[in-house]
Amino acid sequence: MNASVTSFSKKEGKGQLMELRSFAEQLLLGRELSDKLSFPEHVTDAHPGIPFDDVPEVPGRPSFMQFASVEKKVPFPAPKDLHTPKMRGLVLHFFANHELLAIELMALVLLKFPDAPYAFRQGILRTIREEQEHLGLYIKRMQELGTKLGDVNVNRFFWDCLKDMKNPLDFVTGMSLTFEQANLDFASHYTKIFKELGDYETADILQKVYDDEIGHVKHGVSWLERWKPKDTTQWEAYEGNLTLPLSPARAKGPVFDREARRRADLTEEYVDSLYIHAGTKGRVPSLYWYNADCELELAREAPGYHPQKGTQKVMGELMSSLLYVAKPGDVVVTHKAPSAAYLKQLRDLGFDLPEFHVLPEDQRTLPKELKERRWESLQPWGWTPRTLDIFKAMNARTAMPVEVSDEGFWQSSWMELFRKSALPKLRSELREEFPELNSEIWGPPEADGALVHDLTDVLMAIDNIHKLYNIPAVIKSPYGFAGSGMLRAYPDQHLTDAQLGWIERQLDLYGCILIEPWMKRIVDISIVWGADSDKMESFVFYTNAKGQYKGHCLQSLSYALLPEHRAFLHDSRRFNKRPIEAMMEVAQSVKRRLGQHGYRYAAGIDTMLYEFQGQLYLKILGEVNCRMTMGHVAGNLRRHISPTQSSVWQSVTIIEAQRQGWQNLQEMAADLSKRFPPRLKMGVIDEGIFFTSDPSMAQFLVSLVAVGYQAIEACEGLGALEKQD
Repeated sequence: MNASVTSFSKKEGKGQLMELRSFAEQLLLGRELSDKLSFPEHVTDAHPGIPFDDVPEVPGRPSFMQFASVEKKVPFPAPKDLHTPKMRGLVLHFFANHELLAIELMALVLLKFPDAPYAFRQGILRTIREEQEHLGLYIKRMQELGTKLGDVNVNRFFWDCLKDMKNPLDFVTGMSLTFEQANLDFASHYTKIFKELGDYETADILQKVYDDEIGHVKHGVSWLERWKPKDTTQWEAYEGNLTLPLSPARAKGPVFDREARRRADLTEEYVDSLYIHAGTKGRVPSLYWYNADCELELAREAPGYHPQKGTQKVMGELMSSLLYVAKPGDVVVTHKAPSAAYLKQLRDLGFDLPEFHVLPEDQRTLPKELKERRWESLQPWGWTPRTLDIFKAMNARTAMPVEVSDEGFWQSSWMELFRKSALPKLRSELREEFPELNSEIWGPPEADGALVHDLTDVLMAIDNIHKLYNIPAVIKSPYGFAGSGMLRAYPDQHLTDAQLGWIERQLDLYGCILIEPWMKRIVDISIVWGADSDKMESFVFYTNAKGQYKGHCLQSLSYALLPEHRAFLHDSRRFNKRPIEAMMEVAQSVKRRLGQHGYRYAAGIDTMLYEFQGQLYLKILGEVNCRMTMGHVAGNLRRHISPTQSSVWQSVTIIEAQRQGWQNLQEMAADLSKRFPPRLKMGVIDEGIFFTSDPSMAQFLVSLVAVGYQAIEACEGLGALEKQD
């Protein structure tokens, strides 16, 4: 320790002059509470001294205020627990430690940078005095509530983040514009909570802290403006000067007090940028990769896949869908980052946001800057050889959730369940697994389809369906994507040469093809589950006449159905088990089978209510989706929508919008948003229309949620609500 450190040991008496350096040493290194709380009557900065390089591992503290080890940290009380004085006192104990850390770090910045501008140092001195006052008020009030300073161990996070600051700007961005800025939100939030609890004494203290904190942040803003490059915005200068573990996410609290930040002279651009910023507070993020063409890649059953331009364009419009699946601070790869204005609208509606990393449209590999980051996991839309290569190139903490065969990706055990060619056998096994559930629920076994291996058998199977039931036969490739990979053969119509050629190509590629009777579909149902959750969610979803996905109903499954269909699914008199329970048990069985075959990632099944020979049935299994689906996105959207309101999530193409009289998707979005602005009630969206992809950037399609009957009616003719012949 250098010699100057001991200069505070001979304390000046009341009314005497004290050198600012000596006072700072007392604050930083003193081991008595009085060292931290005393303030000399007169302070001069005539002898700031040399830079203080011998920074202690921790600041001096009274013996009763020990820093906690990680395993002994005390959790911050939840608002629901603050009805007792003891817990309210514990909250103030946390706040008191933060004030003390701020005092010690302000002392450190004075010691480390004696050549900093005089006005800066005087501003720090004034701030110290106010922080001491806050600390004294907290100590007094928490004692009244039955808590003494030192009753619990305290953390040193502020100190660890800033003790190695390299210049005064590091202090400004780390303390004034991060920790003190966050306190604007904490003080505002807890002032309201304590008032609601009737603890007006504590609320008054927090109100004073809030008012003073605005000035502290303002002091930091003024010096940021002086020290940043002139061609750099406040936000760019702030974000660019932070180093981990500090991030803009730590400059926000449980609420976002926009007005306090304005009063502190932060620009609107800065405030908006912070509002939508989505970095983590230290959690290692996951990387989300949107490869919705995963089925097309897998359908090749050989390396070398490259998407067609049209597929790339459509995928580019939907890439931001993953923002509703990702957690705050995770990173979503996209070709076009949503605009700041659009992200602000989502934040206003209560959505947490991830970060976005923009890649060129034709880039299909992991760029260098992402390879160098540390990741929790890769979360692709679907696992393919290409996403396997991405996973191998990244520094991920968790193992890949799918097992890949040493013989090759397509030889992996779970891939067999991915192919539609597995469906007839799987449906038969499921019927045997649940013998108590008879054909009265599932319909005749013939509805499950058959696997055939040559053209003659295909033609015979088609002819058999026509003769037995006089309905179309559907011919399915082992792979399909967005309604493709299948064709219908109608009674009394011969297959064309083109159709016969397509069947022969599928047989040449895969050695088999699936033939099913084309049942009259009443309603499509999906069940989805996540990689790390036992929870399953069910939805009604919508497709067009070609089988292409168009949207989801966000209400619970029962409310989304017509009364007669709801009655069928819940009928416990006619059936040994309610069909809705049987459907969920089938989903559980499929999930279990996937796990046994080495697939432990997001997945789902599709099924449907269908009509056959005048009877209503539940298809035992439509198909297995070994990937994320739009149902996973819908599940997260659903949590933001009032469960008592009708709601539809749908994608709308430019052609559909133009048919309804709008020139483009931007005009449609502006019109619908103006006529049906979304309204929040009790923290969820209760009515209106909001867009789940950025309409300002949309060229071919956009997605939206309509909540309430009037909003849904306004969307008739669009997307899921397009009239079909």
